[in-house]
Parts: sequence; C-alpha cells; structure tokens
Amino acid sequence: MKLTTLKPRLATLVTQRIPTQQAGDDRLRGSAAVKRRARFLADRPLCEECTKDGRVSASTVPDHRVPLWAGGADDLEANGNSLCASHHDAKSKCEARMRAAGGWLSTPCICGQH
Repeated sequence: MKLTTLKPRLATLVTQRIPTQQAGDDRLRGSAAVKRRARFLADRPLCEECTKDGRVSASTVPDHRVPLWAGGADDLEANGNSLCASHHDAKSKCEARMRAAGGWLSTPCICGQH
C-alpha cells in the first residue's frame, strides 16, 4: 500500500505588520510629548465640547482636530483640542469608522463633530 500526502489547502498567512506612520514622520514622542500634552491641558483645563454644550467638565485628553492619519499637523496649538474622556472616545470611534470606510470625511459621522 502506497501512502500519499495531501496537498496544502490553506493559503499562506501574511504576518507582516501594517505600517502606521509615514516615512519622514516627525511626530513628537517620548517625555517631550508627555510634557507638551501636560502644558496644553494646563492651558485649556475645560473640555471644549462640553463647554459648547453649556456644561463644565475637566479636559483629560489632548486631541488633534484633524487626525494625523488624515494629514493633520502634530501641532497642538494649530490642530489641538482639549476633550474629556467621553468626548474623546466618541470622536475616536467616529474617526475609526471613517478611516475604515475609506478616509477622512468620506462618510457622514454620527457624532456631530465631523
């Protein structure tokens, strides 16, 4: 009796990571970025979105108005927003949906900010 081996039926799995930053990305990182974010929040202690709604809540997260992946500048003075955690989470979820749908402003956002 002759044994035969089965041919593989599964495709090769790609285990390569998708690059998350562009070549030449000069984004500030490390302790310098931590200090910059702390200064930004100290200068803007209230959540900008809560203030628009007539509420007062502390800002805990510096955010980019135009995300870095969409070509926004890594300059908090020009492209920065101080948000509370709940507003930042809602904005991040909305941006993730927009990125998955094909890019910045390619689909209407339900969070009302874009």
